[in-house]
Amino acid sequence: MKNRTFLCSWVPVLLCGMLLCSCGMRKAATAVTADISHKGMIELESEEDVFVARADMLPLIKIMEVLHDGDAHNKKFLSLLTKATGSYAFGFAELEAMRSSATQAEWSARAKRFYLKGMNYGFGALSKKKPLNEITNAEFEKLIKNTGKKDAEIVFWTAFNWGSYINMSRDDISVAADLPRVQQMVDRVVAVNPDYMCGIAYAFKGALLAGNPLITGAKPEVARPEFEKAMSMCDGNFLFSKVLYAEWFLKAVNDNVGFKKALEDVISADSTKLPKYRLTNELAKERAKLLLAKTK
Repeated sequence: MKNRTFLCSWVPVLLCGMLLCSCGMRKAATAVTADISHKGMIELESEEDVFVARADMLPLIKIMEVLHDGDAHNKKFLSLLTKATGSYAFGFAELEAMRSSATQAEWSARAKRFYLKGMNYGFGALSKKKPLNEITNAEFEKLIKNTGKKDAEIVFWTAFNWGSYINMSRDDISVAADLPRVQQMVDRVVAVNPDYMCGIAYAFKGALLAGNPLITGAKPEVARPEFEKAMSMCDGNFLFSKVLYAEWFLKAVNDNVGFKKALEDVISADSTKLPKYRLTNELAKERAKLLLAKTK
């Protein structure tokens, strides 16, 4: 396990920022600590121990939320919070919901709340005037079209939170109506920065297609090329994409043999080959184990 210096090193500095009373001083502190928090996220993403990462993630999110209040329009903080809340919801809360039927409802509700928070942080970063789901289609298309490579992270994680929130709100038809906008955002990431996080946008696009029969005409096969693009990137060492492939595509086409093999491949894969995304790979392994256990 890595030396656990991440929060121990940064928390005192961040707390000093929280204690500043003056609005001007707090805003200045927020700008500085945004950079510190960014480094903290990078450190956390390379963590090899899921237990340590889970213990560190919520304090980091809370610190960022407190400091965000000091400069509510700071795009860097909004971007960090969008990514952090989405990562927590998918990588930790959803996994806990999968572990036990006794606590499934509790953890599913928590995941949904975090997706909603992340979605709203993303809205704030991309549209200062009003939430994305309240602007017209023409305004939305113009806004997304004006984003570039440097915006890929915030566009992707806003879409990820939004799409995941929709997936967990299937009983609300009005929420599902926003799905085309989520797809537009994912398409934009693919267009401006397809390499972002080893092609994660391709994998998420595949999941959206495979899980939406209204778009595919109940033919999930159209999603296969998207997953194949994602799994070919980073020499196939980004395990998250293969888990999504199994969970959303192989399951949809009832390929039980392929489903089991894909998950077993993830579990046996060497997660150290991508140090930058070590935590993502470890969480992919955890998800693969839980999905596989449910088939037995």
